[in-house]
Amino acid sequence: MERILTFCKKMIDETGQEHLLYYWLLRKQKKGTADTIYGIEIAKYKEEQLIEKEQIESLSTSESRVVELIQKMARGNVTPMTLLPLADDFLSA
Repeated sequence: MERILTFCKKMIDETGQEHLLYYWLLRKQKKGTADTIYGIEIAKYKEEQLIEKEQIESLSTSESRVVELIQKMARGNVTPMTLLPLADDFLSA
């Protein structure tokens, strides 16, 4: 699986602490086909230490849709903890 860094953002949490959010586009070939499937990974760091990380490997075969979703998530400061419910909404739309 290939990971492509799409965004890196600073965020301040409700306690005033600064964190870095990394948003990755995941890309992999479907086994036995020429199709590519895309996913998302979000990682949250505090002072270079990984605090939390979540990923969805198989979200869509449309790279542009997944990149658009990553852009929206980055603008909204989506954290790893909220990735799964938001991705579920994306898939339902």
